[in-house]
Amino acid sequence: MDNEEETTTEVLNEEKMELNVDEIIERYVGSFGLPQLLQVVLVSFAWVFDSQNTLVTIFTDAQPSGWRCKTSADPSLSSSWCMNNTASGGGGNKGQSAGHVCGLAAGSWEWIGGNSATTIAEWDLICHSKFLAAIPTSLFFIGSIFGCAFYGRLADAWLGRKKTLLLACILTSTTTFLTSFSPNIWVYSLLRFANGFARSGNGICCLVLSTEVVGRKWRGQVGQYGFFFFTAGFLSLPFIAYPTRTQWRYLYRIISLPPLVYTFLLVPLVSESPRWLLVRGKNKEALEVLQRFAGWKGKKLPDNIKLIIPSQATTGTGNEGGKNENIWTTRWAAKRMITMMLFGFGVGFVYYGIQLNAENLNFNLYLTVIINAAMEIPAVFIGGILLSFTNRRLLSSLSAISAGVSCLLCIIFSAASSTTSSWPQLTIEAIGFMAAAIAFNVSYIYCVELFPTNVRNFAVSMLRQSLMLGASLSPLLVVVGRLSPSLSFAVFGALAIVSGTLSVWLPETKNAPLYETLKQQGEEEEVKRRRLMQNTVL
Repeated sequence: MDNEEETTTEVLNEEKMELNVDEIIERYVGSFGLPQLLQVVLVSFAWVFDSQNTLVTIFTDAQPSGWRCKTSADPSLSSSWCMNNTASGGGGNKGQSAGHVCGLAAGSWEWIGGNSATTIAEWDLICHSKFLAAIPTSLFFIGSIFGCAFYGRLADAWLGRKKTLLLACILTSTTTFLTSFSPNIWVYSLLRFANGFARSGNGICCLVLSTEVVGRKWRGQVGQYGFFFFTAGFLSLPFIAYPTRTQWRYLYRIISLPPLVYTFLLVPLVSESPRWLLVRGKNKEALEVLQRFAGWKGKKLPDNIKLIIPSQATTGTGNEGGKNENIWTTRWAAKRMITMMLFGFGVGFVYYGIQLNAENLNFNLYLTVIINAAMEIPAVFIGGILLSFTNRRLLSSLSAISAGVSCLLCIIFSAASSTTSSWPQLTIEAIGFMAAAIAFNVSYIYCVELFPTNVRNFAVSMLRQSLMLGASLSPLLVVVGRLSPSLSFAVFGALAIVSGTLSVWLPETKNAPLYETLKQQGEEEEVKRRRLMQNTVL
């Protein structure tokens, strides 16, 4: 009889076994196994066309490589008239081109490579119209700012990560293809804005879907390795752009295809985040995802497992008992978010600015882009390795400051490289870009760990907005850099150093748990803070 009572008691206890997502992953799924690897790879493919759409204007909106005097049957537009009215004798390098052709009669000269090579050549965005060339890229990043807010809320409170990714891919493909039919600079700018809005959901969902299915010790590395695909997309651009160098519209049509293929072939294979399902009250679906992952290892979750339900309600803004508690109404979260956004603004300005500024180096544009893209590879490796044992705060700060110092050193070689190629300048610029890439990549991982599940997508979207805001201003500096490369490097360097100092105000998150709600995180972090203060006093 006693044995029967003990057995009944054990069964009742087993029925009450409550575990959170982290505990199930560690006990039954594994911190980082084959199912998580496949999830990360499938999701990360979206980074490829995210980078292609972001950086395509390096080629489509570049200043043409040169110009030449045009032979004409009209005596007033003769080649000799053109030759006599320019000191360079026609066909100078791209640093001289725009300035020299401004004093020539229309029709007496032509761009080398034709008028359809870039948007600047087709729509004459030079001389008094030179700053119009920065509008499309700036509007692209401004569109990304609005898109981040839209997708962040959509993924947290409505569709979830997977369906939001699907929507972003379809819209990215559509807007990219439509951009290739732009009849003028204003329609082109509007479509670039729409494309920036559309693609902004890719990066947010990729990062969150990857990091929310692995154990805490693998979050940093997984987030970093996903950026390999961003690098792959960046590296693919010069190889796609070179065969289409005489037709910028073809480049847009080609890069509109990958997101469409990805939507129908790979997105259906992606699993929804179990953390999001849990926060939304979909416990059964969350357990099914975790069981599917565990099944890859030949394990089965016990039937008596019950996922712990967060104490707060499951909306993306964190409602609890009618009280609207979100990032902006929670003091510690608001301070943390503002600091992270200020850091992101500077990093985004420098990271994208250095890439867009490639045309202002006196090197072959395709070679410069390939070298910069190649520097992303060691940046991901180094960032991933450092994240495994280095504090996030220290790594963010040092990498941003290093990028700033490198940009300032480039000023020394700007004068020397104005007429001849300067390998030292290119080398320092590449090292600076690698440091900026590390800061850029780490900022995403850091942000994921700083905020709980019910606002994590929103927090990452806010970081992404600040990154895009910084990026939206960088094209204007690139235009100025065509006249004064030293000035552009000085601004890049100063802003990077300031951003690096800001990150020291953020808390450290290495090996910290991923919390589910703002209330839970605030309470537990406060307990840890008090214990630390007590230990310090003792």
